Amino acid sequence: MTDPLGRDPDVLTTKELAAKLGLSAQTVRRMASAGQIPALRTGKDYRYSWNAVLDVLRQPHPIAGGSGNEESRPGAGRLATQQARDRAAREL
Repeated sequence: MTDPLGRDPDVLTTKELAAKLGLSAQTVRRMASAGQIPALRTGKDYRYSWNAVLDVLRQPHPIAGGSGNEESRPGAGRLATQQARDRAAREL
């Protein structure tokens, strides 16, 4: 089915991507702002390519920790990224 606005179905808003990943829109914006997921800034918000986000989330990502004074558990950003990766992997 074709979108009546002629919009590319691969391009998602923050709200749409958040729903697909099972995360809050605020978490998705933070991930985009931190460079954890690819995004195109559009004014005050972002647009995301579903395929590009999936490609990034499928990549192996080492979890830092255990060396020096760093905490051994991942921070909230890393946890959200891992949760998004897990959901994307289940969708395959």
